[in-house]
Amino acid sequence: MTGARTRTSLSDAAERDRGLVLYESMDPIEGFSMEYLRGEIVLRASPNTIHNRIVELVRGALPHPDLALWTTTAVAITGQSDRPEPDLAVTGGEHADDYFTAVPSELVLFALEVVSTTRPARRRDYEDKPDIYAQGGIPAYLLVDPNDGTWRLHTDPRPEKGRYQTLHMGAFGEPVVLPEPLGVTIGTDRFRTYPAG
Repeated sequence: MTGARTRTSLSDAAERDRGLVLYESMDPIEGFSMEYLRGEIVLRASPNTIHNRIVELVRGALPHPDLALWTTTAVAITGQSDRPEPDLAVTGGEHADDYFTAVPSELVLFALEVVSTTRPARRRDYEDKPDIYAQGGIPAYLLVDPNDGTWRLHTDPRPEKGRYQTLHMGAFGEPVVLPEPLGVTIGTDRFRTYPAG
């Protein structure tokens, strides 16, 4: 393997999504993260300080001993060509680092996305990613939105339907209770909203 992503042989390419093959062959672009979502390569600019602080607060609330916490790591959605890159992904500590370019979704216990300020990013986080993460069977997807000071916790995925069965919603200041196997409460009283404007 070369570069930061897996290089795909031509024989494999004939069997795979051409966009995914291109995505996997690209070298990272400094200052951007890359995702492959619904047949499109998506570049995201480096996040702002409020975004990063929320990720760090969530990360700090999670017990670490038997978990691996991943930032800027793609998740390979089982049975799909999507490769989202959550702001934080949590796996059991075993075997996730056996994968060079993307962690298989069946190993992911939790995904966090902090919504940015752009309309396309908001649409992806609210509309596309809940379905993508549910298809991957990820037990919990937390969407935190500093635009309006709210959060949404999607749980009980139905991969065959590409939908989560349960949605919990709250505002900053109200705790988020993650289901087992994490079984932890995340305080949101230190989350900040983006400045108006």
